[in-house]
Amino acid sequence: MVYYSSWDEFEKAASALFASAADKARYTIKYCNRDSQLVLKVTDDATSVQMRTQRLDDIKRIASLHRKICQTTSHRTETIKALAPRFPRPEKTEKQRATSEKVSKDANAIGKQTKKKSRGKKRH
Repeated sequence: MVYYSSWDEFEKAASALFASAADKARYTIKYCNRDSQLVLKVTDDATSVQMRTQRLDDIKRIASLHRKICQTTSHRTETIKALAPRFPRPEKTEKQRATSEKVSKDANAIGKQTKKKSRGKKRH
């Protein structure tokens, strides 16, 4: 097990490890409360790369490494900008627009009818 002291060296080694064996490689992140340390470990059972850090600044770097690893394991060529997927809404056809307008008009009419019914007689 090798503990890297520099983030750049660790990132290069971890990326290379995932690039060489994306099917077998995995990584873990552990937080030791006693020492206030964050331990990152990347391994493929034959090679293990580790880094310890106590700096809060490394969280953005960890997120960047996570995106690179996701990109490598998913075999995508474009960069992953966010971890959460974003799906565009499909455009409605004319028939769907007419149906939704009719439904909204019907809902408004029903709402007006229920308001009239609820007024009823006043109780003393």
